[in-house]
Amino acid sequence: MAGLSLYITADAIGTPTGGGKVTFHESAALAAASSGDAEVWQFPHEPRPWEPDAAAVKMLKARPDLKPARAHFYAGTFTQTIELLRDRGTRVTYTCAAHDINASREEHARLGFTFDYPHLTDPHLWQRYVRGYVLADAVVCPSDYSAALMRTYGCQNVSVIPHGYDPPASIAQIPSRFVVGYLGQPGPDKGLAYLLRAWDAWSRDKPDTLLLVGGRGTLAVLPWVRENCPNGSFHFVGEVAAPRDVYDACCVYSQSSVSEGFGCEVLEARAHGRPVICSDGAGAHTFANTVVPARNIDALVAAFDTWHTRWRQDPQALIALSEREAIGDLTWDKIRERYQAWWLA
Repeated sequence: MAGLSLYITADAIGTPTGGGKVTFHESAALAAASSGDAEVWQFPHEPRPWEPDAAAVKMLKARPDLKPARAHFYAGTFTQTIELLRDRGTRVTYTCAAHDINASREEHARLGFTFDYPHLTDPHLWQRYVRGYVLADAVVCPSDYSAALMRTYGCQNVSVIPHGYDPPASIAQIPSRFVVGYLGQPGPDKGLAYLLRAWDAWSRDKPDTLLLVGGRGTLAVLPWVRENCPNGSFHFVGEVAAPRDVYDACCVYSQSSVSEGFGCEVLEARAHGRPVICSDGAGAHTFANTVVPARNIDALVAAFDTWHTRWRQDPQALIALSEREAIGDLTWDKIRERYQAWWLA
């Protein structure tokens, strides 16, 4: 691709998992596709990047002669920035791992949280917010789940490229205790409450079992667990230095999202030789070993029972049952190639 490229994000770049890992690989792919002629603009602390006085708008106005050939966005909605770039002849593309807003609102209400997101509840602000996506020449989503949502918002040119994973150098043995792992933040969309309730119901008479919960903010859930899940066996470790610490310590991984655009942990856990139970509320559920309906505690209980039985029969056989080979085309190096081909199309 000839000409300067911009990579603009409201997320951090290079965190161990989640959005920071996606931005790391996307920005590297754009730089490669642009033969190194690319700038990265990141605004991880920009609360309202769609506003006229947003930092990216100020940067563009300070450089009136800057006319990049293309600009790719991840996270937030940079509506005013996109309008300025389009006026300068820039081709705009956007990655969006969309959540179901209605499902999110319902979960906030069920858990007693205020749905305090004015740009999602005020019709005027919503139009200003979503306009950046609609104005983009093309939108890419990591799942069919997110792509369907973006089309309902008015985006016309929507493609699907899943997120990826970095293959581990080695695979740890399956533990001698049946441990189910979870890694992620505890926000209402994540469905952690359903996972905890299901585990409490299933594990109360099984002393050889443990639910391992890791991720930033998860320690704050402990008072709720003590009150609502008094019978299960839980171990909360909070934020972990390396995601593989959770994957290696568990036998099976579980992602119980109510609404999530993808869920990189699904691929990462399978790559580490751990079968995955995933709800159909996560876009990555198409890559899970067992799929259960979102919000369905009974289905989670049945899944725990199935994988516990397999673990008791032959613990180390779970590594083969994770079917890592089935996700061989989803390593980050191959996903970066797909992004480059998409930009060139």
